[in-house]
Amino acid sequence: MKRKLLVAIPLLILVVIAAWIVRPKHEYVGEAYVSTKSTAILSSVAQVRQEIGELHYGEHVVMLAKRNEFVKVRTSAGVVGWVDAHQLMDPQLWQRSIILLKSVQDLPMQARGRTKVATNLRVEPGRTAARLYQFARGIPVEIVGRATADWVQVSDEKEGLNPEDTKKEDWFLVRGVATRPAGETMARTGTAIPSTTTNPGDGSAPIAGWVVARFVELDVPDAVREGAGSANIRPVGWFELNRVPDDSGEKPQYLLAATRGPEGQVCDFTTMRVFTWNKKKTRYETAFIENGLCGAMPIRVGKDVKGDAEFKFKVMDDKDERRYRLIQTVVRRVRDTDNAAKINAAKKSR
Repeated sequence: MKRKLLVAIPLLILVVIAAWIVRPKHEYVGEAYVSTKSTAILSSVAQVRQEIGELHYGEHVVMLAKRNEFVKVRTSAGVVGWVDAHQLMDPQLWQRSIILLKSVQDLPMQARGRTKVATNLRVEPGRTAARLYQFARGIPVEIVGRATADWVQVSDEKEGLNPEDTKKEDWFLVRGVATRPAGETMARTGTAIPSTTTNPGDGSAPIAGWVVARFVELDVPDAVREGAGSANIRPVGWFELNRVPDDSGEKPQYLLAATRGPEGQVCDFTTMRVFTWNKKKTRYETAFIENGLCGAMPIRVGKDVKGDAEFKFKVMDDKDERRYRLIQTVVRRVRDTDNAAKINAAKKSR
């Protein structure tokens, strides 16, 4: 009996060890989100492999293993395969992208533009900041803010510039869309995502971040472009103030915010101009110029109680807001003393 036990016990131990070795493994490395328009799911990382699926921006995956520059993932649909690790972002960065998107949803648009080249969208100003997405050439964006950052050369953005050419460069905070196949929706783990007015539709997902300003070409109206060109100023924002009747139809009147000189300046804009339509001469004219500003975005455009166009903004290091009003073709600054006088006059008339 003892001899049988001496044989049985080691055999039992070997069976237990073998069962532990061949047990089903529940691999788990972490979670990630797709940060590109699309990425292929591969059957393996071998030279001979097949594409077994495709992931799109914002899709959530579970990472099962890592091998060199590839990650083995399981999709929400249960597909298991390998994807390029560079096309995924970690949950912390994904949450930052959501917070950034929410923070810009109510900011007034300062200008529209299109990307001149393939352009990286980053979570903060600066080429070393984490990348959220990459826009292709010619993608429309809405500009809602500006900042500056030190110029550095990075591997995924090559330019014919030397560090001596520029020390700081301008960055635009933009809203845009990450294009997805029509009919697909994006799951953001229950997080509500605000919509965008840029290219809305079922086949796109809203996105926000920072891009190099000179990689964006502003869609400036002809009248504004000509006025800026003749004054040798660089537009950073433009707005339609109102529309006036004309024999050929209504003509928009514009506000331009611009600057002079190189990039990297502290001020978002240093000059403002208003272009109004002269019906008799059938041309645009400069009705208002203000130079020597150190303005800060955002510029807000609206109307007063009488329906006259107004615009307002703050200057750097000043909490007070400047407000201007366009009455026909005359622009004047509305000061607090004007409002106080109106209030006193209204009290006296009672």
